[in-house]
Amino acid sequence: MAQVDEALDLSVYEYIIWILDHSISIPIEMQLQLVHPTFSKSTAQLLDVAAAQLIQTGQVKYPLNVCAFSGGGPFASLMESDRLKAITLLERLELNLENLPSPYQNNPGLIQNMMDVLNQLTMFGHYSEWNAYGSTRLLPPESRRIEYFPPGWIEVQYPGPAFGYRDFRGYLMAFPHKRGEDSWRKRT
Repeated sequence: MAQVDEALDLSVYEYIIWILDHSISIPIEMQLQLVHPTFSKSTAQLLDVAAAQLIQTGQVKYPLNVCAFSGGGPFASLMESDRLKAITLLERLELNLENLPSPYQNNPGLIQNMMDVLNQLTMFGHYSEWNAYGSTRLLPPESRRIEYFPPGWIEVQYPGPAFGYRDFRGYLMAFPHKRGEDSWRKRT
């Protein structure tokens, strides 16, 4: 149970929601009919459809916990191992694709890609600086500030950013810099 509490404390779920809702351009959102609901909401509905099928077919191993996450749907009420079964249903496309929310309806490639994306975003969120943005993490990227050293960086012994790595030390290169009085800097 401590791992679940720690994962919630790191707010990785906020990272996933933010990325899903802010990483698709407006024309693509309109093409996918994502204006209402958002991509994160559609993805949550996708997970809920798989969980509902698992529940209706009696494939859940553990009792549902409807109090685990307030406001959560069927997927949130499943225990961890049953959630993995719901994800497996989606990965194997073992559900009626006609009953899925837009843009997943009859779109098997997008469903399988999203299952991979959710796995990758979870790891990115855990090992990124997301949690360390603290009270600024939901602001636009240019307004975020690191408030403390990220736990994921401590876990992998990452020393943190070292400004200047991009300058190919030892080579004659010029890179534009957004701040400072000289807009181009040469390094030798």
